Amino acid sequence: MIGKYAFCPTSGASLSREAHYDEQGRPERVPQSDNLSPNAALESPLTMGKRRSSRRALTTYFRRCHRRHADPNEDLGRRAALAIGRLKRRACGRQERDLIVWFALGERLARDGFDVDWMTSHAEPRCPDCSGRLTYAMEPDGPVGRCGGSCDDTGDDRLDTIRETVCSLFAQTFPDDPSPDTDALELL
Repeated sequence: MIGKYAFCPTSGASLSREAHYDEQGRPERVPQSDNLSPNAALESPLTMGKRRSSRRALTTYFRRCHRRHADPNEDLGRRAALAIGRLKRRACGRQERDLIVWFALGERLARDGFDVDWMTSHAEPRCPDCSGRLTYAMEPDGPVGRCGGSCDDTGDDRLDTIRETVCSLFAQTFPDDPSPDTDALELL
């Protein structure tokens, strides 16, 4: 992931607060080793995160985030790792983004009976086109998220696009389950 929730896309390690600047002035942060990523500082390059991370990185991020909210649950960890693997294998195009996989994972785990409300604290919906931040407005049908960077002039609700992409990935990955309704997703 990028932005506030960025992590190392290779190992899933947390990133240092301190930024280092490359020869072109772009900020980069150092992956921090911990018990979930013991060699992260040695094996991972400087980064600010990526839109698409490895299966290992997203699984590590999930475990780290869950630890902040509850005692480790081995069954939840196993199911999450399996679901992330399946989601990553089936994803293509926009579906491959960590954000989309994260929200589809939340839907899968909620259907398996796990509490996933805490997952919303670890991902921020971003524009599916430019990955910019969204601006929100309250309309009669509920909140609407528009691209804060104005990457398109249509003013479409980017949250709808994100929901449709999540539902599409979920339906492709778990064809035996009923497809989720875009307005009834657990995390969006």
